[in-house]
Amino acid sequence: MKNMVKILGVFGVLIAAGFTSTINAQDTNVIKEVKINSNDGFGELRNLVMQNFDFTNPEFTEGKINSTVTFEVAESGRISHVSVDGDCKYVSKEIEDVMTNLLYKFDNASKMNSVYVLPVTVFIASR
Repeated sequence: MKNMVKILGVFGVLIAAGFTSTINAQDTNVIKEVKINSNDGFGELRNLVMQNFDFTNPEFTEGKINSTVTFEVAESGRISHVSVDGDCKYVSKEIEDVMTNLLYKFDNASKMNSVYVLPVTVFIASR
């Protein structure tokens, strides 16, 4: 039941995000959504995603593919509840697989118990 409330809280935050241009941390809920910018301290995570991304899938759309990754940093510091929405469903699936399987842990307590939105742009060149 607690997980269901947490999941519903995440969806509520995500729906609210669609109606506002700036997302602020919620004072009444443990879960908050934070938009990640280029100078945000998530460079190591971005590099790990890039290093583990498999560009060989023939189903990938060529060109510039924009995706939005939403994920939670659990109390343990681990990434969980990864979902990706993007221009190419195969690229989205690859990003989701990479993020889900990363052996990465956040040590910064201020990043925990939050939902993050990470824009990802992938360039797929012709073979």
